[in-house]
Amino acid sequence: MNYAPPIPRLGVAAITENLLKRKWSAAILRYIAKGVSDPAEITRHEVDLSTKVMSERLRSMLRYGLLARFPRPSPSTVVEYRLTPLGKKLLEMIDAIDELDQQLINSGKPGEENLRIAPVMIPDPKPVPPAPVSKKSKKSHRSNPKPAPSQLTSTHVSS
Repeated sequence: MNYAPPIPRLGVAAITENLLKRKWSAAILRYIAKGVSDPAEITRHEVDLSTKVMSERLRSMLRYGLLARFPRPSPSTVVEYRLTPLGKKLLEMIDAIDELDQQLINSGKPGEENLRIAPVMIPDPKPVPPAPVSKKSKKSHRSNPKPAPSQLTSTHVSS
């Protein structure tokens, strides 16, 4: 098979996070899982998906080892993509997240209630009283005051 070697030292959690934060990644995986293996066909179905974005997503999925690349025999220039076992597992996880999301939406309850998760209570920090300001420090915070006209002498020249 034509599996690209996965990126070393990158765990499934990091791959999943990187993949899910990029628009179209999950949709592309789903199309390929359903047998739509030609990128041009996927972009025909998804009119807002540009060929540039499609190529970038496919390239990263190949690098992560989620897809395998299968060029069609000559004279065709079409390349097909198929999910690897890792890609199938990742798609199962994405589907499980989508299913959980749908359950939460349908229940109309906050996630903590629906999943029986105890909410974490973070105490409010005690307000810190402002430090007293002395009269001297108030004067030092003034911007450069203009001298009174009587204080001006011949040594003061305005520019």
